Amino acid sequence: MKKKIALLLSLVMIVGLFAACGSGTKSGKGNGSAKGGKITFWTLSLSPTFDDYLHGVIKDFESQHAGVKVNWQDVPFDQAEQRTLTAASGGNLADVINLNTDFMKKLAAKGALVDMDKAAADVKDDYFEGAWQAGKVGDTAYALPWYLTSGGLIYNPEILKKAGFDAPPKTDEEAWKMSEVIHEKTGAYGSMLSSVHIYLPSNGVPIVAKDGKKAAFNTPRALEIFKFLKQEYDKGLIPDEVVLDQVNVPEWYAQEKLAWWGTGPQLFRQVKDLSPEVYNKSDAAAAIVGSVGRRSMAVMNIAVSSKSRHQKEAVEFAKFITNADNQLKFSKTTPVLPSVKKAAEDEFFTKGADSHDVAEKGRYYSAKQLGSSYDMLAPVENVTQINKVINEEYRKVLLEDKNPQKALDDAEAAVNKLLK
Repeated sequence: MKKKIALLLSLVMIVGLFAACGSGTKSGKGNGSAKGGKITFWTLSLSPTFDDYLHGVIKDFESQHAGVKVNWQDVPFDQAEQRTLTAASGGNLADVINLNTDFMKKLAAKGALVDMDKAAADVKDDYFEGAWQAGKVGDTAYALPWYLTSGGLIYNPEILKKAGFDAPPKTDEEAWKMSEVIHEKTGAYGSMLSSVHIYLPSNGVPIVAKDGKKAAFNTPRALEIFKFLKQEYDKGLIPDEVVLDQVNVPEWYAQEKLAWWGTGPQLFRQVKDLSPEVYNKSDAAAAIVGSVGRRSMAVMNIAVSSKSRHQKEAVEFAKFITNADNQLKFSKTTPVLPSVKKAAEDEFFTKGADSHDVAEKGRYYSAKQLGSSYDMLAPVENVTQINKVINEEYRKVLLEDKNPQKALDDAEAAVNKLLK
């Protein structure tokens, strides 16, 4: 299980994707006119852990689509980006590709992926709206959402009680107020931020304009947030180690240095490995929500090459592997959530509200909030670089006393260059 969790963390939370030489796109014509035949499917570091599951899905698909064969290739994570870029440049992308959101946007911006708003219009409403957003560049979706994670909250009731609280915070505003009291009375920390690229849109500050052509975050609200976070840092509520990303957060939680840890419930059992005692006395709740009332999710996607000679069959396979039945089966093999509404309605996700196991209870809350969770990454090609620029300026405000407005001005100028 630990191996699976580590693997899924890398898939969902880290930039990546995969590549190899796809047999179905050699012509580069992309007319999708070939019928039947072999389609190539690339995944990212899913083998051998999920061999049985994926071979089963492929076998089922082939039995329902006479004449179609799926050639599955798994690509090591550390080779993924380079191999995919090379393949895309040569017109050799696989017919069907498993991509994380960041790199999916890069390929989509290069015209390498099929428009799923059109190709998969018949199933679009099957998916959670927030998950469908992950596939977008501009106003067009270039991928189907596959499995995902959504935030949850594991918290220590004993620390809260010592500080005079009987329940965890529900909103960012409430969380910061509680954090000050908790730190003063117990020495433990509450909310902490090492980055703001999700916090800003969660609290009413879009990162880019709707047309994706310029920065949109240099606003009075963003200035208010930067000033507020600097104030909390100066109070000692955001330690330097956190700002510098030098903290192993699950270790801090297991050592009772944190009153709560906002993360996906698939990671809760890390605490159990580190400290069974702390895990057993912990409880779970819904993720803390910002002022716009939305929670964040991280999505893995399935895309189809725009140059596939078997585009129709490739789209059908993309829809098949992301349908409710197959996502439900996958979710039962590893701690991820489905992007399809019907799968999330299964008892596997709807039970657990009263569970004594904090991970199972966290899964219940995470699944329950999928309707209000969204992929909050900006729908543009250079989203990773954009986030890096904003977070670096945020850190300068905290660590170097940089003027918050100057930081926003500098970040805006840098981001506008990236968007040209």
